[in-house]
Amino acid sequence: MRVSILISSHNYARFLGEAIDSALAQRDGGPDGLPVPEVEVIVCDDASSDGSDAVIRRYGTRIRHWISPDNRGQASMMNAAMALSTGDWVLFLDADDRLEPQALAHCLKRLRAEPDGGRDVAKIQFLLRCVDREGRCMSRTIPYLMHDGDVRPLIRRFGSYGGPPSSGNLYRRSAIARYFPLVEADWRRAADTPPFILAPFHGRVLGIDEALGAYRIHSGANRARGCFGNIAARHADTLRVDLHRREASLALLARHGGERIEGPFLPAPWNLRTRVLSWRTEPQRHPYRHDDALRLLRLQARSLRECPGYTRPERYASQLWLMAMLVAPTSLASRMAVTNTSGRLRRWLRRLRPDTAAA
Repeated sequence: MRVSILISSHNYARFLGEAIDSALAQRDGGPDGLPVPEVEVIVCDDASSDGSDAVIRRYGTRIRHWISPDNRGQASMMNAAMALSTGDWVLFLDADDRLEPQALAHCLKRLRAEPDGGRDVAKIQFLLRCVDREGRCMSRTIPYLMHDGDVRPLIRRFGSYGGPPSSGNLYRRSAIARYFPLVEADWRRAADTPPFILAPFHGRVLGIDEALGAYRIHSGANRARGCFGNIAARHADTLRVDLHRREASLALLARHGGERIEGPFLPAPWNLRTRVLSWRTEPQRHPYRHDDALRLLRLQARSLRECPGYTRPERYASQLWLMAMLVAPTSLASRMAVTNTSGRLRRWLRRLRPDTAAA
C-alpha cells in the first residue's frame, strides 16, 4: 500500500523541517509485526517569505515539492499536493505538526486486522499529543472524544462528529478524490474540513485510541482567551469559521457525493462550549442573536443527551461548567474562559471514564 504524506506550509520554516523529518521517518523499519508502508512525501509552500524554500530544497530528491509564486491559501496547496500525489492513502500533515515514528505502520497493522482487510474503511483517525511551541509535551491529547464506525448519523444530526485535527487523519484516496480540486476562494483556510466531513459518506471510520502524532499549540494569546488552536483568536470568529466549514462541505457533498443534508443541526457539545464563551465574553460580536442563558442550557442538555460517548459524570461536569459560565460575573467569566483549553480539566474529566478509572 502506498501512502502520500502531503504537507502544506506558509511561513512555518521554524517547524517545517521537523514535520518533513517525521514524514520521512515513516519509511524506516519498525518493531516486529509492523508493516513498513511505501511512503511519498510532498511539500507545497504558499509563497513563504521566511526561508521555507531553503528548508524544502535541502531535502533534495527525498521529497517532491511545489512552491507557489504567490499566496493563494490552504486549498491551493492541498489541490497541488493531491494532483502530484499517487498514494492509495493520503495524510494531510500540517507543517507545524509531526508524526510519531511508525505512525503509519501502526495504522496499516490495524487496517489489516479488520474484517476483509478493512476494504470498507474510508478513514483511519488517531489521537494527537499536544506540544508547545518548542515541541515539549503538554500532557494532554486531542480530541477529547472520537467517534468511529458509521458516523453519518452524527453528521446528519450535528453537522460533524468527534475526530482529530488534520494531522490525525489518514484517508483512503478514493473516499476524498471526487471533492478535489477545492475552490480556492471558498477554502483559503480550514481546507482540511471537506475530507474530514465527507470521507465517512464513502466508508466507515476506523479509530485508534493512541497518540500517533503531535499537534503543536504555539499561540499563547489564543490559549489565554480559551480559544483552542492557532488560527482564530476570538470565539465568535471560531463559530463563523465552523459554520462556513459545515455549509461549504455539505454543499460539496450535494454536488459531488449525491446526498443533500440541510439540517437543522443540533450544536455538538464542543461547539456549544465555544458558543457560551462567545456569548459571555464578547456579546457584541456573538453571531447567534437569539441566544440567552436558558436557550444555551436547553441546547446543551439536548446535545449531551444525543451525542454518544459521554458518561453520566462527564455530562454533569459539563453542565456544571456551563452553568458557572452563565451566572458568573463578566470579569470572572473571562478568567474562567481559559479552562476551555485546560489540560488539567480534561485529564480530570477523563478519570471519570470507567475504562480509565483504574489507569
